[in-house]
Amino acid sequence: MAREIKTRSKLLKRFVTTEKHQRALLGGFERAIVESKTLMQKAPLILKAFYDNDIVDEEVILKWGEKPTKKYVSRESAKDVRTRVEPFLRWLAEAEEDSDEDSDEE
Repeated sequence: MAREIKTRSKLLKRFVTTEKHQRALLGGFERAIVESKTLMQKAPLILKAFYDNDIVDEEVILKWGEKPTKKYVSRESAKDVRTRVEPFLRWLAEAEEDSDEDSDEE
């Protein structure tokens, strides 16, 4: 799935144009991966592909990661997804903090 995101990034960018669209895409991502153990294992890579290909913004991902919601999947499944992607969320938050510190030094 992560390779497909890269391959189809131009198309995805045409459909995912607002923060609301980005949140809906993350909801669809949740629905897709809770149905498949294989995809669940690849969840951090898939989320990183959305980020690397500029489909979902850093702030949207971090906000999504803060609070599991039952809008797209059960709350338990949402918590499970966030637990699975926790290393990526932590990396992203730390990268943002480093960026903020660099901005403060200038």
